[in-house]
Amino acid sequence: MSFIELASKRTCCRGYQSKPVHNELILRLLKAAQAAPSAGNIQPWHFYVVTDGALIKSMYKPVYSSEWTAAAPVLIAVCVDAKSSGQRYGSRGEDLYCLQDTAAAVQNILLCAEDLGLGACWIGAFNENNCISALNLPVNHRPVALIPIGYPADNPQKPRRKPMSEIVTFIGNGSN
Repeated sequence: MSFIELASKRTCCRGYQSKPVHNELILRLLKAAQAAPSAGNIQPWHFYVVTDGALIKSMYKPVYSSEWTAAAPVLIAVCVDAKSSGQRYGSRGEDLYCLQDTAAAVQNILLCAEDLGLGACWIGAFNENNCISALNLPVNHRPVALIPIGYPADNPQKPRRKPMSEIVTFIGNGSN
């Protein structure tokens, strides 16, 4: 499948089979994340891979409010060390670049999961402090995204996308 087909096919998965995800597939997801671009090649991310089903279930309610998330066999907490970007780029690195970097890594994980036949969802709505506590994260690792991953329980449909005319503005003559 071409890249554009993969990107167009990828959608959020909100239902998972109980089938475990083998470590070699998880490692492929992490290699895709590792390949993401980052400002100054700082790579300010750290990934916590949770495969303990009891821990994932215990995080439902205190960390995230979506019950379907508790059924995922894998949960990746994507964290950022903002100070590492700040050391090189000051407040812009700490407040923006590091978040852009982790966003690129998350997108790579999501696309790789789709390519591997796995379902995944980018969750940004969660209780950050409770996540830090549940995963016993070090002070310098701020969780910025949670990604439940597993084999889809159904065939999630891609929501309608806005037409190009609503999201694109060309400035200049362009090239033909």
